[in-house]
Order: sequence, then C-alpha cells, then structure tokens
Amino acid sequence: MPAWHAQLQGNGYSVHSRGVLTYARRLDAPDELTGPRSRPQSLGASVAPRLVLPSPLAGACMALTNPASRAKISTILKSVPQAGTVLVRDVGQANFVSLCDDLGRAVLHFDVGLPISFNRHTRPSKFNIDPNERAPIILSHWDWDHLHGAFEFPHFLDCPWIVPDQRLGPGAARLARMLGEKGNLLVRPANARIRFPFGELVRSGGPVGDLNDSGLTVLAILASGRSALLAGDADYAHLMHSNAHRIDHLVATHHGARFNASQRSVPRPNRRGGTLVISYGYRNVYRHPHREALAKHAKSGRRNYVTTAGRKGIALRGDRAIS
Repeated sequence: MPAWHAQLQGNGYSVHSRGVLTYARRLDAPDELTGPRSRPQSLGASVAPRLVLPSPLAGACMALTNPASRAKISTILKSVPQAGTVLVRDVGQANFVSLCDDLGRAVLHFDVGLPISFNRHTRPSKFNIDPNERAPIILSHWDWDHLHGAFEFPHFLDCPWIVPDQRLGPGAARLARMLGEKGNLLVRPANARIRFPFGELVRSGGPVGDLNDSGLTVLAILASGRSALLAGDADYAHLMHSNAHRIDHLVATHHGARFNASQRSVPRPNRRGGTLVISYGYRNVYRHPHREALAKHAKSGRRNYVTTAGRKGIALRGDRAIS
C-alpha cells in the first residue's frame, strides 16, 4: 500500500481503486449522528478539505491563470440580452441553471453540472441541450457537480467561461487548461463587483479556501421586473449583493443542504411573492434537501417550494421555469 493511502486511511478515509475517497462511516448513517458526515469526495474536481494529496496530484492542483480584465468580462455580460425566464434544469444531484429569452433559448448559463459518479442514479434518462448554442457560462465554483457538463457536451468548451480564482483538483485543472487553450477561460478579478444591464456578478464573502463560500453568485432582474438570486453552494451569510435580503425568486443554496446562516440571512420574498427552487436528485447520498434548511427557508417566508426531483403527490421530476 502506498504511504499516502495509509495516511488517508489513518485520517478516517477509505481509499477505493477508482480514486474515490469516502469517510469510513456508512453512507446511510443518519444525519443526526455526530462526527464527520459520510461524504464521498472525488479526486477529479475540487480539492477536499483536510485531504493530503500524493505528490503527482498536488502538482496538478495549481492556481488559475492570471485574472481576465474586468472590462473584458463586463463586455461579454453586457452583450447578453435580458432573460425572460430562469430555467433550473433537472440534471439530478447537480446544478445547471440557464437564463433564457422569450423563445426559450439560453442566453447565459450559471453552472453546467451533472452528478458525480456515486449520484449517477439520480440523472434523468434524457437530457436535451442545443449543441449549437454558445451562451456564456458563469461557474459558481470548481466542484464536479457544477462543471461536469463540459466533458459530456463538447460545445460548452467553445463558450466563454467566467470562473472564480480557486485552487483546482486534477479534473478541474484539466478543464481549465482546455478552456485556456481555446481562449475561453476568464478568471474574475479579485473583489470586482461586475454589473451588467440586468444583473450583478459578485464573489461570496466566505474564506478563500472554502470553494462553496468563496464562489460566484448572480442576482438577475428578469424581463418581468422580478429578481432571481442564483447562490450556487454559497451560504447565505456570505452573500455580497447589497440588495439580496429581499428578492422574488431564489434557487436554494447547495441543493437544499444544511447551512450555517440564521434564518435572518435567508433572502426573504418581496411582497409580490416569488418561488423557491431546489435542485437535487432523488435518493442522493447526501440526503438533500435537509429538513433544517427547509425550516429556515420557511421561517424566512419561503414556505412553498418546487424541486427538480419532484414531490410525491405534487409534481413529477423535471425542469423548473421561473419568470
């Protein structure tokens, strides 16, 4: 056994032949148990916290290229027409959101994820995407379930990607290199608040080493005049939009997982109401959405919600459109 395998196992991980790590506890252990969550972690995308990588992988986890100019990113976003609809796509346990025009054509994507291997069973049997579209892509953060569509739908590599400056694992580094070679990798400058005609792109205010809480978020104003917040996996306590406390539509953070923020930090709906959408896959290994998160949303005024996975007796699984 290589020395790094032994070191990982000594820290409570199990090492499998395909390069996937899990905590040693059972995946079906109840959420209420103490100790580390039974969370499978792939070496193919982001860098896991507290994970000591073997030297060949550590070498692949390099910083991104120099940031793109704020003006260049602004120029791309200013060319995007105002969206009429936010389409939260049913991709199972992942995040894939498209802002669409009145004809249903994507004008901007926020994440293009597909489920990681151990959540593959949550994928829909069919997923249709127009291979001729070249809408810009904003990547919330470098986790596999937010970027994997780039490896399955090659036309995404021909789209401009606006990405956060974060450390990369091997899979994410591979994608970054592929995009960089095509001139399509645009790293958002640090601390830049980028506004465009119908929205705002900012970095979350969490610790730099936390991929979720240092990711990008978008607040968009739709053709209807309603606002929509796309939070990726960022905790609401770290949102940096100045007017995010009251919005219309909210795509729930982190697939409905627990979050640390108090209910006061959850964006409240405007008086005219709005929709809470949760993107997750049925029977995912993380047990998303979590009842604690649902309760916090409800106490903030978001008692009614829709999910891409569907709800028994209410709706079948599928894409969810908000406008």
